Amino acid sequence: MVAPLKESVIQLYPYQQRFFADDARVLVAVWCRQAGKDFVTACKAVDHAIRTGQDWYIVSKTQRQADATFAKCRQVADAFKAALKLSGKITTSDGEEYYEYDKEIDHWFRQRARTLHLPNGGTVTSLPGLNPDPLAGLTGNVILTEFALFADGGYKHWRVIFPLTTRGFHIIIITTTRGKNTKAHELRSSPEKYSVHVVDIHQAVAEGMPLKGEDGRDISIEQFRELYGDEIGWRREYLCEATGDLEALVKWGQLSAATITGPFDLLKIEAGAGWKSGFFQLLKEDGGRAEMGWDVARHGHLSSLWVNKAGPGGRKDLRALVLMHETSFALQREIITEAMEIAPANVGCGDSTGLGMDSNETLANRYGDRWLPVTFTGASKRDLGSGLMTAFDDGAQRIPPVDGPHKFIATDIYALQREGGTGKDNLKLAESDNPLMPESHCDIAWSAALAIKAASLAGVTAKVWVPV
Repeated sequence: MVAPLKESVIQLYPYQQRFFADDARVLVAVWCRQAGKDFVTACKAVDHAIRTGQDWYIVSKTQRQADATFAKCRQVADAFKAALKLSGKITTSDGEEYYEYDKEIDHWFRQRARTLHLPNGGTVTSLPGLNPDPLAGLTGNVILTEFALFADGGYKHWRVIFPLTTRGFHIIIITTTRGKNTKAHELRSSPEKYSVHVVDIHQAVAEGMPLKGEDGRDISIEQFRELYGDEIGWRREYLCEATGDLEALVKWGQLSAATITGPFDLLKIEAGAGWKSGFFQLLKEDGGRAEMGWDVARHGHLSSLWVNKAGPGGRKDLRALVLMHETSFALQREIITEAMEIAPANVGCGDSTGLGMDSNETLANRYGDRWLPVTFTGASKRDLGSGLMTAFDDGAQRIPPVDGPHKFIATDIYALQREGGTGKDNLKLAESDNPLMPESHCDIAWSAALAIKAASLAGVTAKVWVPV
């Protein structure tokens, strides 16, 4: 048996050193991407196996992910082996010494298939974790890597795997942040029970982690954030925030590809200030039919009016967007009315839930089949979400560029998260915040979905409203 090394073999950043030195029974590491959580965990496993002779099991959702952490364990073991050879002397636990005996050292560090054999008899083994039941017969220390990605939130795996540690062994959970409906998030949120290490990109960089640009030079966090270009992803992957579960309803790549080249008009109204009568005259000059969606709000969230212009081939271009905050319903109805009156074929859908009921009834009475009130229920939201997703899947909906001043529009749509399947019957939707427009909670996204729904209306003038 080999005695523990007294010199540091591998240099670690301060946040890695704290994690390495933590001997808690259950360790939880929620770190930003590429902060070295797999590597320092490999250091802990190899060092602990050499010192104690105990076994470690690396379990992940896939064999490939488990093998990636296992490869880092091999790298760490090679560093230990190289340091022993450079020392020129090895002292065993019974006092026997070897001098420059490389063959003996090589014998102590061996790999058989996916098991790394280490001095003192300890091992590190890589295992797939798609099905937790075959792991039930094992005993030893466990690493759960990218635990937030495990099937069914990881609850079944935790139920089976944690008992492996019954006789005083350790369990380490390393993961990138995902949604809140996971066992990983539950563990992360219980620092009174478990030893939780959360390291976002600001802390990691402050303690030595480098950030490189495309040319290999050091860049700032803000420059790196701009390169990433995904605000929701930034909060989740680099700020370690649980911003939503699973994935966005519309992928960022689809939003980036859906760029309009024509004109776009934006109007922001705060507490009634900023409204310009005649704003929609530009729509009249464009000609053709406008299809609009109105997500209603009075206090707190945004009231959003999304106006599509129908183009050739069924394409829908966002032509105008009116964002109203703390604005009276009377003024909101006036704005919608002006948009509808620009052309006799204009159509619209509005959120008639709660506060929006009266306004949408009024609009339906004025415009008949040209205006459709939609009460937000589980079924209607699934229908709207499915329509929104399909429009971007097919390239039918276009928006202003995501890398320009109107990036907040794409970010709002991207904040609409999908849980479950893609069909209308099993689609579950979860809303998250828009980091570029905090007052919106997917309000712009829902107005877009309502506008897409409005495209199905006939646009026949059933009733003509004549202002008094």
